[in-house]
Amino acid sequence: MRIHLLAVTLMTTPALAESPLSALVAEYEMGPAHIFQNDGRYGPTGTGYEADDLNQKANLYRAQRIAIEARLGERHGIILLYAPFDIATRATLSRDIDFRGTVFPAGTVVDSRYLFDGYRASYLYRLINGERITWDIGASVQIRNALVDISAVDGTRYAKESDIGVVGALKTRLRYELPSRVWAGLEADALSTFGLFGNTTGGIYDVALTLGIPLSAKGDVSAYARLRLLGGGADVRRRDIYNWANFGFAVVGVQVDMVSLVERGIPKP
Repeated sequence: MRIHLLAVTLMTTPALAESPLSALVAEYEMGPAHIFQNDGRYGPTGTGYEADDLNQKANLYRAQRIAIEARLGERHGIILLYAPFDIATRATLSRDIDFRGTVFPAGTVVDSRYLFDGYRASYLYRLINGERITWDIGASVQIRNALVDISAVDGTRYAKESDIGVVGALKTRLRYELPSRVWAGLEADALSTFGLFGNTTGGIYDVALTLGIPLSAKGDVSAYARLRLLGGGADVRRRDIYNWANFGFAVVGVQVDMVSLVERGIPKP
């Protein structure tokens, strides 16, 4: 009971309203994903293969994301994002595939896994802070947790490639809000090496179009529908790794500004 009373006291103190934290927006989305492309080649003698070879285009996959954005005053924002993506398929190989020196002959029934979890931190600076239009620019840093493996169902063969790495990208976000508080948004993270780093060529893009509908009169709670294209990859010749992928997502989600919700409960003097 004492802990509960302390929490209520902290939430209703006027000092919170004077905090530099102007908004704390939590966001969760979920929906189906489709693999448009997923090409891979691993090892000095590795065989190039496509998504169809592992039956990855046959189904839709569940995708989800969780993000928290802290708005610091009118101009600055920090976003933390967790974006897991983990798919497993079974296929009968139509041709031989060499994966890191392990050969899976044609006709072998294999299980495959493609894991690409992203942990991303972004900084945004608000260039335009209008009544209807806002425009932010900034940069992102993402830690990727990647795993690709193939195993024969009969247990005779197994091979994998795993990697934890850091990827940077430029970021921008544009949002337009109608008087009814219905809003539309465009958000993009993207970067390419353009072949400037010797033995490594790579790139990443994450582009989303969003339509949001307010669920509260103040607009601090919204539901939204979002279309997202995510892709990229790398050709790392010194490690004999090649992967390039393109995914599509159609998700629904909810946004909640927790600072605004707390301030609603603060009694006015």
